[in-house]
Amino acid sequence: MAVLKQFAILFVLGSLGIVLFVMTSIPAIQQQLATLPAEVAAQVPPLWVILMLQGVQNAILLAIAILVGIFCTRPLGLRSHLLERWVSYPPKSTSFATEVKWSLGLGGVTTVVILLVNRLMEPALPPALQAANRGEANWLNTLTAMLYGGITEELLMRWGLMSLLAWAGWKLLQRRATSPGAAIYWGAIALTAVLFGLLHLPFTATIAPITTWVVIRAVLLNGIAGLAFGWLFWQYSLEAAMLAHISFHALIFVLNLLHVQAI
Repeated sequence: MAVLKQFAILFVLGSLGIVLFVMTSIPAIQQQLATLPAEVAAQVPPLWVILMLQGVQNAILLAIAILVGIFCTRPLGLRSHLLERWVSYPPKSTSFATEVKWSLGLGGVTTVVILLVNRLMEPALPPALQAANRGEANWLNTLTAMLYGGITEELLMRWGLMSLLAWAGWKLLQRRATSPGAAIYWGAIALTAVLFGLLHLPFTATIAPITTWVVIRAVLLNGIAGLAFGWLFWQYSLEAAMLAHISFHALIFVLNLLHVQAI
């Protein structure tokens, strides 16, 4: 029963981002459909079917990640405040105020570092990607990034994938240890960060051709963020990683309004 409660809480949270992600993807899908030859377009399912399939696929991945995380995080000592307070785990004494300071601070530092690195790399990017970097601030896309990126992606990447990699590394490399060492956690954090960057390439491909420089940029920029969010998850909680990720997108939105180049 406790597992069902944990799953329900996290799945509802993650689904909010999926709904917004599907909604905001409509213009891009319509644009892609418009470029298809008539005979090919006639074979494509209706838009609502494409959106439904997209949502179902994301929901399945989310469900798998949540279940994996539920079974891997507890023996690893990784935590979620929501689950501790609303389900069955005894809450720990760590003050969430400390986590908020670390999350917002690290989120801000990560944003600045990524903007600076991106500025250095931008001249070598395809023109279409350079133009996308200078796009106008959009509140709906930002809200989607905050909910899908800040909540859904953290459930997929940190709660699910990172905890699985840490658990597998522990059992394979340090099976005699009562708990995994720092090297196992850092390995899981780093590998998840690299995969986090690579998984952004399919979306980038809808904007510009994928070149070696584009791949390096995706891995480097998203990897920097992934290292920061992974460390917060390890040292504090899932919510700390979520808050840092959300603050990253919020700060990007503010800087866009101020006409500062974003990623």
